[in-house]
Amino acid sequence: MGSPFRLPWLYPVVFFLFVALFLALGLIGIDRSCLDAADSTYLVTSRALADGQMPYRDFLVAHPPLLFLLGMPLAKLGAGVLPFRVFILLLMAALGVAVWRLAFRITANDKLAMLAGALTLFAPLGLFFSKTFINDYLVSFIAVLTILLLTGKSRFSIIGAGVLGVFGTLAKLTFLPFLLVCIVFVLIFRRRQAWIYIVVALGGSLAAVLILQWVTGGAYINNILGSQASKGFSFANLYDGLHRIWQMDWPLMVPAWAGAWFALRALRKREQLGGQLKGRLFLLVGWLLAGVAILGTLPAEGHDTNLFLLTEPAVAVLAAWGLVALAERGRLVPIVLIAGWLVLAVPNLTDKGHDYFFRSNDSDVAVIVAEVQNRSTECQPVLIPGCYAVEAGRPVTLDFYDPFLWEEKYKRGDENAVDLFDGLKQDLAQEKPPAVVFGEGQPSLDILQPELGDHYMIDFSSESYPPIILWLPRTDKAPG
Repeated sequence: MGSPFRLPWLYPVVFFLFVALFLALGLIGIDRSCLDAADSTYLVTSRALADGQMPYRDFLVAHPPLLFLLGMPLAKLGAGVLPFRVFILLLMAALGVAVWRLAFRITANDKLAMLAGALTLFAPLGLFFSKTFINDYLVSFIAVLTILLLTGKSRFSIIGAGVLGVFGTLAKLTFLPFLLVCIVFVLIFRRRQAWIYIVVALGGSLAAVLILQWVTGGAYINNILGSQASKGFSFANLYDGLHRIWQMDWPLMVPAWAGAWFALRALRKREQLGGQLKGRLFLLVGWLLAGVAILGTLPAEGHDTNLFLLTEPAVAVLAAWGLVALAERGRLVPIVLIAGWLVLAVPNLTDKGHDYFFRSNDSDVAVIVAEVQNRSTECQPVLIPGCYAVEAGRPVTLDFYDPFLWEEKYKRGDENAVDLFDGLKQDLAQEKPPAVVFGEGQPSLDILQPELGDHYMIDFSSESYPPIILWLPRTDKAPG
């Protein structure tokens, strides 16, 4: 009788048990938290689309529209942030499954594929952002599906990869370096079909931009390029971002170096792993390099560790490669190294101070939402992050829902930004907004003085992360 560890169904079953565990923990941890201002753009814009407003034309938007379009039907459900949280959880599970399939296609190793998929699901940085409706998971998922299709053999798989290229450019500009990698790949490894991919991916992306430019009355390109050009640069932001990425994702990065070594050895002996290994490893390495190129934008103000989410699944594949290759050597030193990694990495993931699955500010959100809902509906509240507006079922001040973007423009003397803040200061002086919510330390708090301090008082400060302050009019007569 053969060893149970050689049964062909064992490792796929174990992997899908990991998927089930991930979904169970994720669903248990889902609540109405508003943990990061990063997802406010996507939440508020999805809500605005559902209400019949046009992004880019009716208000400034800094990113392409794919996630907004996917979020629009979720906003129509009228259930606050919960549908968005479930959507991201399912998207992360789908990403894990796609990485599992990709790792097996690259290596033909069930154990490695199982571990790569599991590491993707439970990667610390990914879990940290798991309660945010941001487009980085979507970009990662599109990238993995693209690689799977590009490594197929049919013309239809190339066409499908090209269509995904269009979706990628409609998701986030960070997809562009990876798109370049894919173009180089087809020119080298799929010469006869390269024109198909290039025409579909580049032609389709250009057509999509032109259509959006027409639909938005010429505002789309101005919004996208103008918002990116307005950002300042700080190399302190680069250092802080890389440091935070290392602090969270070192359990993947350390074995990934060993995986890179074994991958290079396999490339030299590619006949051991089958025919198309060279092209598949080219895509894997290109994927990593595209991610490194994106991290090069960290000096731009407002860019944060979520940029690493595009590359994290590739690092997970290499980490699994390193761990499995060491384990298969069957010697004492590799086993000790793996045991040491487990002793350090698992407590890092379950550390209460990190709360990757269960970090929450649900109780703070409930207080702020209740205060907003009890007040006048005659004027829009100023709710930053906009997540609070979605949860409260109230419209946010759309001209101001992305304060960071406007703060950057204000610092540079942009006429529109100056007028925006002046108008908001006038509204505050007349105590028009029934509530004002800002993150602690937000530069807007200083810009809006003295009107904010003279006419509003702090009613509530959050007890959990992130620090949020609720301001109410000093003459407010609302009950309670």
